[in-house]
Amino acid sequence: MTGSLLSLEFDRSSVTRVRHLVTVSAQEAGLEGMALEDFVLAVHEAVTNAVRYGTPPRGIAMWREPGVLICEITDQGPGIPAEALDRDEPATRFDFGGRGLWLMNRLADLTVRTGSDGTAVRLCASLA
Repeated sequence: MTGSLLSLEFDRSSVTRVRHLVTVSAQEAGLEGMALEDFVLAVHEAVTNAVRYGTPPRGIAMWREPGVLICEITDQGPGIPAEALDRDEPATRFDFGGRGLWLMNRLADLTVRTGSDGTAVRLCASLA
């Protein structure tokens, strides 16, 4: 990690605090306007998914590398089912959930590593 901006564990009670810290850290890294809003929303989706579907410990780390802001959200849950990762379209309006990964992929550069020992969601934004 070139320039560490944030690193902490979180739970359901700290989701709002985490969103605030992500916003401030992303602003300090140089994101602004719609790029900032998109990145914060993508990270928020990943954090809430970790709380909803993952198990502790859940962590978030954000750092800066040349030209890019990176945020990684981790949990020790059961992993993400393949059908959720393979969706090209969001879930229908009648489905409960199923839009978070789709949305993250449209708001940031998304990479997911998942398995029976947990999940790591990495979101990147250009610092042009």
